[in-house]
Amino acid sequence: MKKMLLLTTVLIGLATISNAQAKTYQTKNAVVHFIAEDDNDIDAVNKNVVSRIEPGGKLSFILLIKDFHFEMDKMQDHFNTEYMESDKYPRAFFNGQITNYDKIDFKKDGKYPIVATGNMQVHNVNKQVTANGFIEIKNGIPTASAKITVTLKDFGIGGILIKMVADKINVEITATYP
Repeated sequence: MKKMLLLTTVLIGLATISNAQAKTYQTKNAVVHFIAEDDNDIDAVNKNVVSRIEPGGKLSFILLIKDFHFEMDKMQDHFNTEYMESDKYPRAFFNGQITNYDKIDFKKDGKYPIVATGNMQVHNVNKQVTANGFIEIKNGIPTASAKITVTLKDFGIGGILIKMVADKINVEITATYP
């Protein structure tokens, strides 16, 4: 009887530890900020990005293109109508995997380097991307961050103004999962 009680206690303990690591983290307020490499006036932020980290390291982000905000209204209008065609292509997303998910201890405060690989779709064009970043745990709350450079023509975004103004943008992603 004592052996059975001990075995049951051990199994419950292992299940509890397993479930703590198997939590899904999600937010509706991740932030994507971009700025052109060659022109600091091309600068926008979207604070309504939906993101999720699932057990095992599946990572996703989805955003509405029209939720990017510029300081200059005219620039926002050009962005949505001439470049991104946001009525035709309203969303962008990333679906991938944190390849070193097993190295993150969600129960221990710290800053953990991550590598995420997956499919990014912008302007209805899919491209495999890899991003290096971090997940920082503070008081049990993870915050993911990464920086990537995107070449606009890789996603079918072009035109004469892109050639004159900017063909690459630096993108910063931050997501806190409360």
